[in-house]
Amino acid sequence: MNILKLRILVLIDKFHKATEVAETLQIKQPTVSFHMKSLEKEMGATLFTLQQGRIMLTEAGKKMLPYAKQILSLEQEARQAVDEMTEQSQGLLHLGAESISGMYLLPTIMADFAQQYPECRIQLEIQSPDVIKQLLKDGEVDFAFLDDGESLLENTVAEPVASDQVGIIRSASAETSKSLDINGADTLDKHIWVKYSGASVVDSYSSLVKSHLEINSWEAVKQVVSGGEALAFFPACGVRSEDHTIPSVEWLPYPETDSTKSHYQINIVYQQNTHKNMMQQAFLDFIRREGIRTS
Repeated sequence: MNILKLRILVLIDKFHKATEVAETLQIKQPTVSFHMKSLEKEMGATLFTLQQGRIMLTEAGKKMLPYAKQILSLEQEARQAVDEMTEQSQGLLHLGAESISGMYLLPTIMADFAQQYPECRIQLEIQSPDVIKQLLKDGEVDFAFLDDGESLLENTVAEPVASDQVGIIRSASAETSKSLDINGADTLDKHIWVKYSGASVVDSYSSLVKSHLEINSWEAVKQVVSGGEALAFFPACGVRSEDHTIPSVEWLPYPETDSTKSHYQINIVYQQNTHKNMMQQAFLDFIRREGIRTS
C-alpha cells in the first residue's frame, strides 16, 4: 500500500468522480482507475461502487476511510518535521578553530557575517588543532581555521585568509617597560617567561626559553605579563586587535628571529568535493571576499 492509493480513496469520497481526482493529483484518469483496482486487490475487498454515474465508497471503503485520513495526516506531519529540520540545518554553520583564530580573529568576522545573514546561526568550536582536524574529518564542522604549520587531512582544501606574526609581549606600564630590554643578547635568559600551554603556532618560539609559568588561556597569559616583569611569546593579533585606550601589554617583534619565519598564514580548511548548502557557500564567499582582519 502506498500513499497515493490512500490519497485517491480520500479524494474519491470527496469528489465521487475519477476525473476530478485525476485533475487534483495532476495524473491521468486511467492511472486513478488502476490504483483504485490495485488498492481493492491489496485489501481483498470491494472499496468502490458506481451509483448513477458517481463513484461511492462501499461499507468496506467507509471503514477504511478514517485510517487513510490518519495515515495521510501523519505523512504530512512527518514531511513538515523533516522540512523544518532541513531549514534549520541550512541556516546553521559549524565552525572549528584552534585557539588563536577562535579567540582573536573569528569573533569579528562572525559578527560581520551575521549582520548580512541574520537568519544564520553560527556555532564555533575552539579546540586543539588535532581535535579540530578530527571534527572536520568526521563532518562535525563545516569549516576549520588552522595555521599553515598544521598538516592537512586527505581530501581537504586550505585557502589562506589572514596572516599574522609571532612576537613578544611585555607590560605596557612605564615602570616595567624601562626595566625590560628585549633587544639585548640575553633576552631569553634574563627574564621570567610565561607560556601558553596549549598547542599553537607559538610553540616553536616558547621552546627557546625556560618557562616559569604555563597557562592554557591566552588572556590569562596576558594578565600575568601586564602585572609584572614577565614576558611571553604571543600572536600579534591577540594584542593589535584590541581597542583599548590604555592597553595592558604591548607587542614587539622578536629581534633574534628571522622576520619571514615569524610570519604565519591562517587558512580556512574544508572538505574537497563536498556539496555545500546555500549558507555554507555564502560564508565561504564572504571569507574569500573580506578576509580576516588581524590588526
